[in-house]
Amino acid sequence: MEDGKFYRIIEEIVKEQLKKEKLLNGNWHLGTVDSVIDSKKLKVLVDGGQLPQTISCNPDVTFSVGDSVWVVFINGNPRDKFVLSKRAV
Repeated sequence: MEDGKFYRIIEEIVKEQLKKEKLLNGNWHLGTVDSVIDSKKLKVLVDGGQLPQTISCNPDVTFSVGDSVWVVFINGNPRDKFVLSKRAV
């Protein structure tokens, strides 16, 4: 079997398993830092929203106003969010 074909088969199996476990269902969202409260909290505009939300963030990353970030909805719950890291734009 060709290496490329084998890779595609494995990739499809993994994707299907992730879907089955609901690990791809809307957990990752795009955000923009509106303001920095402290090293553990930010005000973030999530998915282009107009009202900033106060969200806990990774204290190991230095965030600045205007940074594009990844917002994770823990277990798909939009009330339980965390800013994991900056994202490349």
